[in-house]
Amino acid sequence: MPDSTIEFASYIVERLKQTGVKQVFGVPGDYNLEFLDYIEKDAQLAWVGNANELNAAYAADGYARVKGGLAVLVTTFGVGELSALCGVAGSLSERLPVLHIVGAPSTRMQRERALLHHTLNTPSSFSAFSDMSKQLSCSMALLNQIAPDTPNAYAEAFDETLRQCLTQCRPGYVELPMDAVRAVVSSRGLQLPLPEPHAAPSLDALRQITPPGTPSPINKLYKDLGYFPPKPDSVTEHVVALITRLYAKAQRPVVLVDACAARFGMGPVIRHLVEACGIRFFTTPMGKAILDEHHPLYGGCYAGRNSLAPVRDEVEASDFVLYVGSLKSDFNSGSFSVHISDEHAVKLHSYTTQVGYAQFPTTDIRHVLPLLVGALEAATSARTPTRGESLQEKMKQGRVATLVDQPDGDDIVHKWLWPRVGSWFADNDIIITETGTSSFGLLPVPLPSHASYHAQVLWGSIGWSVGATLGAALAAEEDADKRRTVLFVGDGSLQLTVQEIGTMVRRGLHPYLFVLNNDGYEIERQIHGQTAEYNNIQRYDHQLLLPFLAGRSPATPFESHVVRTQAELHALLLDDKFNVPDRIRLIELVMPKGDAPEALLLQARLTAEANNGGH
Repeated sequence: MPDSTIEFASYIVERLKQTGVKQVFGVPGDYNLEFLDYIEKDAQLAWVGNANELNAAYAADGYARVKGGLAVLVTTFGVGELSALCGVAGSLSERLPVLHIVGAPSTRMQRERALLHHTLNTPSSFSAFSDMSKQLSCSMALLNQIAPDTPNAYAEAFDETLRQCLTQCRPGYVELPMDAVRAVVSSRGLQLPLPEPHAAPSLDALRQITPPGTPSPINKLYKDLGYFPPKPDSVTEHVVALITRLYAKAQRPVVLVDACAARFGMGPVIRHLVEACGIRFFTTPMGKAILDEHHPLYGGCYAGRNSLAPVRDEVEASDFVLYVGSLKSDFNSGSFSVHISDEHAVKLHSYTTQVGYAQFPTTDIRHVLPLLVGALEAATSARTPTRGESLQEKMKQGRVATLVDQPDGDDIVHKWLWPRVGSWFADNDIIITETGTSSFGLLPVPLPSHASYHAQVLWGSIGWSVGATLGAALAAEEDADKRRTVLFVGDGSLQLTVQEIGTMVRRGLHPYLFVLNNDGYEIERQIHGQTAEYNNIQRYDHQLLLPFLAGRSPATPFESHVVRTQAELHALLLDDKFNVPDRIRLIELVMPKGDAPEALLLQARLTAEANNGGH
């Protein structure tokens, strides 16, 4: 009823459920325990319970990536929230909506400046931590600053931060004082709809659209799906017209897909555009697998100088580049070696559109791209698109990575490993790689048509992938298809967050954990310090990890393998029982020290050059 009331903690829980959240990550602490009671007693929300707050932030990051929506992280004031900030920073850097709720001391204790545990013993003890998070948050709900006699303002502040988090696909911060948990607020806000930044058409719906080459009822499609893009203003319509004129003049147009295309749910729209117009498309490392890499229009992964020569030549020879959601970081651009002239480039972002040399800062990818579908289709009918070689054709010619049937030697080397596991992946696998040898190794390998690929290319926090795998596997459990989750992580990176494997066991998850045992920080060695002591690590006995972390009464079966030769790995991947995801599996791949993928070797040289001022 409009005049009904609800406890504020219950209000938060209901709002989270409205966004589709089913898992809540974090670590209990005395300032958040009462709020956690509300989560625990709710039938739809599950408290994950992580080994530490940093891992919880990584897990929330992975959950948001796979789910394509909001993730929630709950920590306690001070020590807990600071532990999580590295992970939250990664979500900001790579545009992920993670809501960070911090249980805090009561408003009375804060007003009295009581000397409490977890404080800094300074005059700014109760503002210092939120000040630190200010730079990592798109919006903040500092409920301690709201007068206790206006509790409805709690709900309003919370809703505003939640809306901004969803709309901007960036972290939001909520400071929840202990006395606000049970405050009584109006429930009217629960009737107000929340934004849905990922409300793009589904793949199934797009496959039913009129065949390419005929005008598509894109507006009707959106209406049928219940998605209503805002009515375009004159600036957006002007931008679409400019882009269409540039495209109509082009003889060699391409689409380049980057990370933010996925963050805002534009993958299906891009797929329809390239199919309807017959435009070749490429991805960046951060955009890998957003679209089908077995599609006949897919040309490969482009990262400037760190691209296969045929891929680089075709992209850089194009006379129209629709660059969707670009994030031109060093590792995503071959150390800034992307050579695409602004003169014939169109760059679509959530905050601006660049057409040639002109910027239109009031436009948004979610408004522009759907309108472009029909406009470019109409322009396509007046021109004959040039078709280049598909990735599959390049594979047949041996110009990209392909399965090596009879490799030289029997060591598990990168040149052999990545094409081999590439052929093992199932169609809808969730593949997670640590920033290092694994993320670079898979770049040229075409992944299955419905697989998803996740790597923290921009933030590059060592150990991220293990926590992210937990979040990804939990999101996969919510999917009706029960997708497999597959991790590739180096032995050095694993040591930072290894304890989160125990959480995977406790939650009954069944990921495949491939540990690349090459005795140290190989990516760092390739950049600098080949024989330096600082790139060495303690050698773990990886075969003892699962028994140790699972304990005496594991919640799920587990098994470990150590694989030293190509023949052993080949046999394991062909084993029928191994391919049933009914337990958590750790596969230790013993690899030669100093071996690395070609893409990493080149990136290491480019990075070293950049670090030395280009010399």
